[in-house]
Amino acid sequence: MNTLYRKQLLALLCDITDPNEMSAALDIILTDKEHEDVDRRLQIFHQLEDNTPQREVSKLLGVGIATVTRGSKAMQTDSYQLLENKLAESRKTCKVDHE
Repeated sequence: MNTLYRKQLLALLCDITDPNEMSAALDIILTDKEHEDVDRRLQIFHQLEDNTPQREVSKLLGVGIATVTRGSKAMQTDSYQLLENKLAESRKTCKVDHE
């Protein structure tokens, strides 16, 4: 999916360097539910990177096993591999707790 609007979104996000501006951009783009979904996906990545079994991740986060499996499959993609180090670094910077 490489639409004009996706290109505009990427240009906007790439131009933002201030964390407050990025937060504002995400707030106007994502609904509360979408924010929660993104947060949950990142939690799934973190748990799976810590080698937590998928069924346990499902129970810990209160999501279906299919949701965890989709997260696991996303981790196998080139896109995830490209960003894996940045995700790990962001966890260190933001001191993400296990939930």
